[in-house]
Amino acid sequence: MRISILLILILFGSFSQKVERDPRLVGRWMMLYSLDATGEVIKDEFYQKKYVEEYTQTGKLILDPNFLRDDMEARGIKLTTLDYAAIPTFDWTTIDNNTLQLDYGALGIRSNRYGFLGDTLILGYSNGHTRYLLRVK
Repeated sequence: MRISILLILILFGSFSQKVERDPRLVGRWMMLYSLDATGEVIKDEFYQKKYVEEYTQTGKLILDPNFLRDDMEARGIKLTTLDYAAIPTFDWTTIDNNTLQLDYGALGIRSNRYGFLGDTLILGYSNGHTRYLLRVK
């Protein structure tokens, strides 16, 4: 009996994943540009807007309120005022210091590859797009 309990604990421990937060991600990041799957710059309504997002030590992703406003307007929703208290935050964790997991609540969890080039954060998406962000001091 003790051996089977020990075996179950060992198996559970080997398959469970520890929550990690790569400390290199913590901080504020300003959007530089995005590339599509062919390497072309995406010149959409968000191009050259310099939105800032923040990854906190406690695992929260805080989006730029201006991005949310512009995104809503791009979807045809006009905002006369923006209720800053209603701005959603999302949870983030990392796996093996190269995969960023974002928990969007009811929208699910998304995983993206990430890496760094100096003070630049590079996010790679499953559709082949790549986003470049600069660390804000």
